[in-house]
Amino acid sequence: MNLPVCFQKPFHPAGSCPVAASLSDFCRFPLIFSALVFPAIVCLVSFLPPLFPISAHAAPGPVQVTDAAGRTLILEKPATRIVVVGSAPFIPLHMLYMFEEARDRLTGFEVRVQTTDTFLDLIDPDLSLKKTVNANPGPESVAALAPDLVISKSTTEGQMARSLAYLGIPVMYVGAETPDMFLADIRNMGKVLGNEKRADTIVRFYEDKLAMMKKAVSQVPEQSRPRVLVLEYSNRGNKQALNVPAPGWIQTRQAVLSGGNPVWTAGIPVRDGWQITGFEQIAAWDPDKIFLIVWYQLTGPAVLKTLYQDPKWAKLTAVKKKELHLFPQDIFGWDSASPRWILGALWMAKKTYPKKFETLDMSRTVMEFFTLLYGLDRETIAGHLMPDVN
Repeated sequence: MNLPVCFQKPFHPAGSCPVAASLSDFCRFPLIFSALVFPAIVCLVSFLPPLFPISAHAAPGPVQVTDAAGRTLILEKPATRIVVVGSAPFIPLHMLYMFEEARDRLTGFEVRVQTTDTFLDLIDPDLSLKKTVNANPGPESVAALAPDLVISKSTTEGQMARSLAYLGIPVMYVGAETPDMFLADIRNMGKVLGNEKRADTIVRFYEDKLAMMKKAVSQVPEQSRPRVLVLEYSNRGNKQALNVPAPGWIQTRQAVLSGGNPVWTAGIPVRDGWQITGFEQIAAWDPDKIFLIVWYQLTGPAVLKTLYQDPKWAKLTAVKKKELHLFPQDIFGWDSASPRWILGALWMAKKTYPKKFETLDMSRTVMEFFTLLYGLDRETIAGHLMPDVN
C-alpha cells in the first residue's frame, strides 16, 4: 500500500538504470561478461567476508527457509552481512530491526525517497553509517556491498535474484501482505539471523492481539457486522482521487480482522494494488463507517473537515453518524504492510465496536508495541511515535 506497497502509497511509499543495462549486455554477450566482469566480482565477494567476523549472537550450522516466493534457501550459517533492496524497502527494514542483530548485520539498503527514515534513526543512531544504493540498483551495485544475504519484498522471484545467483549471493523474499505471510516472514528472519527465540516473542505478540480481536467479534453474525469502507484519498495533479484496496491487501485484511464487513471487495476487478473509485460508487455502497487513508502530502484533519462540510458527502450514512475516521500514523501510517498493521487493525476494531473494545487502551498498546518490539523508551515513544488515537 500505502506504499506507502506495490507498495504503495505514501511511504507504501522507477526508471532506467545504466547498471541494469550492463546486465542486459551480459545476456547478449555472455562470453565477454563471464570472462571479464564476473571473475572480478566473484573474487570480491569471496575474499571480503572474512574481514567481517560473525557476530557472537550468530548460531553455527546451516540454515534453511522457504521464503515468500516459495523458494527454498540454504545458508551455510546465519547471515552477517545483509542488504535490503527492492519494492518498499522500509517494510523489510522495519521487520529486520525488530531483531537486535540488525544493527550489526545490516550492511546496506536501497534508498527510494529523498527524506531519511527518521523512525530507524530512533532505533539505530549509526544508521547513517550504513552503505546505501540508489533506487532500482543493478546487481553489480548490490554485489559490491559483499552481502551474504539480500532481503527484498515480493512474492515472486525477480531478475535481481536470478542475477545475484550467478555470484552465489542468496536473496530471501518477504511478503508481509497478509498476517500469515507476515508471521512466516518473521520466523524466516529469526532463522537467518540465528535468533529464533526472538522471532517466537514477536510472533506471540501478534498472535495474542489477533486472538483477542477474534474472540471479541467471532460471535457477531456476518449480516450484523458494520458495513465498512477503507478509502485512500489523494489529490495528485490537484485532482481528487479516491481508491480502495485489493481484496487480498493488508488494508482489506485489517477491516476483516477488526470485525467489519468490507463493502467494496465484491465489485472490484483489481487483485493487486489499488482500484480507482468515485463518489457515486461510494454513495451506492453507503457504508456505516469510513476509514480514511490520506495521502502523505496532505493534512489529514484538513481533509476530514473538508469532507464533513461537503454537501454531497453529508448525505452519506457514515458522515451523518460522525463515523468518518482518519487512519492514525506516527512517522509511518498504520495502514501499510509494515509491522504497524497490527496497530491499525486494533484501532479499527475499537472504532468498529466501541463497546466490545472499551477496555482496549490504544495509547498503552502503542507503548507496548514500540517497547517490546523495538526496545524504545517511553519518553521517545511519547515524543515521536504517539499519534492521536481517539
